[in-house]
Amino acid sequence: MKTEGFKLSVDATPAAIVAYARWYIGQLEKKGNSGFVDPKFEKELTEAGWRKGDAWCATFAKMVWRKAFDGDLLAVVNKQLNPGAKASADNMKKAGVFATGMVPEVGALVYFTHGSGPSGHAGIVESVDLKNNTMKCIEGNTNASGSREGDRVAAKLRTISRAFTKDGLNVYLFVYPRLKS
Repeated sequence: MKTEGFKLSVDATPAAIVAYARWYIGQLEKKGNSGFVDPKFEKELTEAGWRKGDAWCATFAKMVWRKAFDGDLLAVVNKQLNPGAKASADNMKKAGVFATGMVPEVGALVYFTHGSGPSGHAGIVESVDLKNNTMKCIEGNTNASGSREGDRVAAKLRTISRAFTKDGLNVYLFVYPRLKS
């Protein structure tokens, strides 16, 4: 897909995306992926595609990006992002509208795979420290131990790149809040 004719909105800045994501830190899930303590938060996630029983990290990331983009770019976000983290990353890369890569940037969507399998995790990059090979991410469906299965929206310190781990999260792809050139 060509990016000709697409325009970024004023809300599509990395700082705005991070501010949107930070707003939700502390939101809590009810047990069993049955819903959320805050009905307004649940309504927004539902509008972004969450259904009871779904893991919701990727839908949380989509929900945040839906706030930043409008028009044709919002249509791309709505069409390409879904509850599957790895599938969403693959969809965005294939669509070719947003730039993608392996170096984190503030405001980017970050997608992880769990080992080499099809399941994964997603978040929003809040800050980057390349010197220490870390990034701070705001993630839905996480917990205090940093699991990809959790009960809240939280900020997590993550390693950017490391040796592949078969039992943990591995960075898969970043989708940047800018058009592919």
